[in-house]
Amino acid sequence: MSESISTSSRLAPPSRLTDRMQKPQLDDRTYRVIELPNKLEALLVHDAETDKASAAMDVNIGSFSDADDMPGMAHAVEHLLFMGTDKVWRDARGS
Repeated sequence: MSESISTSSRLAPPSRLTDRMQKPQLDDRTYRVIELPNKLEALLVHDAETDKASAAMDVNIGSFSDADDMPGMAHAVEHLLFMGTDKVWRDARGS
């Protein structure tokens, strides 16, 4: 049984913010900054010399952003970001 996804429920594609980045002359990788539908910005790096892929996330928030009555909230949210990542939890448990 296959379900069809209506086009109205699909997310908008990311928008390109720039692909003109200042970089060293010897750097032959290409760079692009995009904005995702949820307003997060992502830096994409293409390196034709590798067969690997990776991703990183920078959440520009920390303990200084905690409300006075909720210390530790930023740290708790950091852990929530990785709850669906099996490798992180395996590494944290040492298994």
